[in-house]
Amino acid sequence: MTMAPRITLVTPSYNQAQYLEATAQSIVEQDYPNLEWMIVDGGSTDGSVEIIRKYEGHLAWWVSEKDKGQTDALNKGLRRATGDLFAFLNSDDLYTPGTLHAVGEAFASDPSLTMLLGRCQYITADGSPMDECLYAGDLSIEDFIAYNLVPQPSLFLRLDVCRAVGEFDNGMQYAFDHDYWLRAMLLGHRIRGMDRLLSLYRLHEASKTVTERYKQDLDIVAAHRKAMRSLPVQDPLRQALQRNSARFCRRVAIEHYAWTRNPSIALRFFRQMLALDPTVCDMRMLKVAIKAALRIPAPLPNLPGRA
Repeated sequence: MTMAPRITLVTPSYNQAQYLEATAQSIVEQDYPNLEWMIVDGGSTDGSVEIIRKYEGHLAWWVSEKDKGQTDALNKGLRRATGDLFAFLNSDDLYTPGTLHAVGEAFASDPSLTMLLGRCQYITADGSPMDECLYAGDLSIEDFIAYNLVPQPSLFLRLDVCRAVGEFDNGMQYAFDHDYWLRAMLLGHRIRGMDRLLSLYRLHEASKTVTERYKQDLDIVAAHRKAMRSLPVQDPLRQALQRNSARFCRRVAIEHYAWTRNPSIALRFFRQMLALDPTVCDMRMLKVAIKAALRIPAPLPNLPGRA
């Protein structure tokens, strides 16, 4: 029988004791036979260290010390990684039962597979289920850029890919994962879909996805621009990235106007869209931009009980 590929799993952690144990349990209960699991804690003072010590017997390595943020923690783990595959699971997210076995089998059975993305479901702070993230299956680099369809907890890649890509960019604190996947795709790797629910993504008041969504979107555009600068001006791939980054800006401009009801942020992304490729502007975007410029607020959502 083929040995299960060794999975290096890094859990960056900082003052999330209320969720950390559930994350740890979801990993231990995988009962995966060839797991290299590390917790890299940023010097928590909320009881996280006591929880980590409970799981020392399952850990290849752990540390609790002041660091420079999540990317610094991930890079510490990546430098120590000895696995065949690599993933990271934040200290507030969960794996579903059987995830690591399913992922290991998928990579073992297909040597050409280098990046794998499964389905992911949002959950509330207390663990109640919410909607599933949009699942796109196999992803082209164009759709990856335009739609950002990669829920981080459900993505796994070969460690050889990580070695070729290098470390996570410490200059990006919000979309460092998007930047990393894009750098891998620029090397020719593509994300293959697995139609299986692999992870649960927790949304709560302290999560960046909830509190600082617009900063994440700005970081994503910065990652696109960084990727474009790495390619010759006349490279068709650079032109495709530029056009699809503009499509991303168009989408998030409309979303920020409608959902966060912040016309200034909507206009910021509208201007970025125009700078990248004005031809992607459509009538809907133009109407939103005019309303945002005139400070006309978006209509409130239709809530039950409203007349």
